[in-house]
Amino acid sequence: MDNGDRPDRHTEPYEHDGSAAASDPAVADTLAYPISPDYVKSWTPVRALCELIANALDEDRDAKVGWANGILTITDDGPGIPEEGMILGHSTKTMQQIGQFGEGKKLACLVLARSPEIGAVRCETVGYGFTPTVERRRLLEGLIPSLSGQGAEVLVYHLRANDRTRGTAFTVACAQELAEEAIGRFRALSEPGYHPPTNPGTCVLTDTPGRVWIGGVLVSTMPGLLGSYDLPLDDKGLQNRDRTVIEAGALRDAVRAILAASDDQAVVDRFATHVLAGGKLREPEQFFPAVTAARPRAAWRAWARAHLPANAFYAGTRQEEAVLDLQDMDYTPVTASGLPGYQEQTLMALLGVEVARVRQQRHYERNHDKTTWVPDRDLTTAERDLLSAARALVDRVIGPFALDRVRVYGNSEESPCADGFYTPGTGDVAVHRDVLADRHRTLSVLFHEAAHRVRHRGGGRFIPSTDYSDRSRGFEHMLTEFGGLLLGLLADLADGGALPEPVAPPTPGNRRRVRLTAADDPAVPVSRRELAHLLTDRLPHALTAGGFTDEHDMVTSTAVRPVYWSLLTRPRPAGFRRQQGVSTAWDYDKVALLAEAVGVHPPVAWLASNLCEGPLHGRRRDQWGQPGRWAKKVRDLITRACADLEAIGGAYAAHVPALRALADGTTPAPTGDDSWQAPARTLITLERQRLHLDGDSQSH
Repeated sequence: MDNGDRPDRHTEPYEHDGSAAASDPAVADTLAYPISPDYVKSWTPVRALCELIANALDEDRDAKVGWANGILTITDDGPGIPEEGMILGHSTKTMQQIGQFGEGKKLACLVLARSPEIGAVRCETVGYGFTPTVERRRLLEGLIPSLSGQGAEVLVYHLRANDRTRGTAFTVACAQELAEEAIGRFRALSEPGYHPPTNPGTCVLTDTPGRVWIGGVLVSTMPGLLGSYDLPLDDKGLQNRDRTVIEAGALRDAVRAILAASDDQAVVDRFATHVLAGGKLREPEQFFPAVTAARPRAAWRAWARAHLPANAFYAGTRQEEAVLDLQDMDYTPVTASGLPGYQEQTLMALLGVEVARVRQQRHYERNHDKTTWVPDRDLTTAERDLLSAARALVDRVIGPFALDRVRVYGNSEESPCADGFYTPGTGDVAVHRDVLADRHRTLSVLFHEAAHRVRHRGGGRFIPSTDYSDRSRGFEHMLTEFGGLLLGLLADLADGGALPEPVAPPTPGNRRRVRLTAADDPAVPVSRRELAHLLTDRLPHALTAGGFTDEHDMVTSTAVRPVYWSLLTRPRPAGFRRQQGVSTAWDYDKVALLAEAVGVHPPVAWLASNLCEGPLHGRRRDQWGQPGRWAKKVRDLITRACADLEAIGGAYAAHVPALRALADGTTPAPTGDDSWQAPARTLITLERQRLHLDGDSQSH
């Protein structure tokens, strides 16, 4: 290359192939880049130093960076800078490295060479070294006309050969302040043991808030944020060639994803304390609607339990009367006045704080019974005998699952115009007292309500269904089934047969029957029944250990919807489906939170509740229990449960092959047969032994 006004320097280009210039340390050469010194005007010397440090860390996570006696030294133990590394735009960086565009080192050398704040810059790498300068040159030996006639200022490397066989070392003469500012932008240099975060990143609460790192490299600052954020290296795509985050929407989404996925109590405390004190949030940190995962929601609920009063509420718009009423009853208002209305509403849902009107309504609902029940002791002897005989007959004809608890009422706002009603939430059947004056009416009402219950909850050969209400096709079908069953029994009696013997004899003396719990219902799969007993037997210890006032308080602390706890402790038959809402406890994370609150291993709880659904899920009803692989969703969840069992080890891990054989369809799983649920039942037995529940009087 032409050396312009410096004819004393070599004119041949520097070679890397063993030429004289490369092999003789005394021989020097120059390499000129046709890059104007005005390129990347926005780059500061600190930005350039950061690029050199980033390159060193990409090659060697233990690279040494330090300043002493006016010199910043950056040393790594990498393979050195090859010929391709001198080409602008060439890069072999992966997404797990800081670099990206193949321009950092070249542009850093340009910026440092032109900056009056920087002294001599030297690089020593494998086989050669160079010093970057900015000089006026004529390109291609002056063959190209020059506008000024004097050539143009370009970046020039003064090259020299050396004997180095490993690593690269940069030395830069600069002020201590510049060096410390550049070093301070790298978390890997200031925090021992630092590792770049995985998706979605981490929220950093130490030091000055408002910083944004990518892979531990400071790229931007945003005043007014409550925290700082370290994005994963995969988010390098958010940067331009100046290494700054420039797309506001992408940064907002990245910050919200970090906060929404965080279950760190320190992060929750920072934001909850701020907004409940009336503080505002900048747009990137308005993340409350994005908190949907189970464990982050549980973390917010745990914070509320520790920091908010039990009788807390928040005031919505136009609820002044409800607010005054609650305050008169010693309820405590909670506000987040710095947030927009919809943000406040979402925050309060995370914290488990109800709006004033709902809180007031729930208070009155808990203290007001809409049905006037008639105690068993107030019934006449004739009424008690008739009710007992009628329900015993229904149990013998239809089955022990047909009726659970039967209650008598005198007046009801729930169903004021009927002789009886069925309560889906409890499985109870209610009979009006006037009905007990007539045997025919009593049998008719019990027969009718039993059809509702069996269609809803199933039992025996009957599959549960959500189509159980009056004037529905499903209920009509159930009445038809019952009619056929009764006619069959009449035919048997005409041929000299007899009614089936009752499963359990009537209770002597006081014939009032206590409600049959779902954990004892023969229509419920045995693994679900045993899980329900495990959880309820363990519950008293969990309440004491966790400092909970009652069962509801414990479930609320997990931020999991109460329906999940109900499905675990008051189980339904396999195949039960609601028309709306949750029918099975499929969500592994939510089941895990509830299980951990009680002290039970999460995979045991999930398998005991859901293994019976394996041959049913994702199939038509006429294909339930048929051979073949289970649905992919079930197989994936069972794989996760098996991985957790293997992590527990011991006798728990021994059941993994049997569980996988069921999911793969190797082991048959017919409906109506609970024997194939043996792996789940054995795991429950192991839990009872571990938790010392086998000696309890409630052990099952």
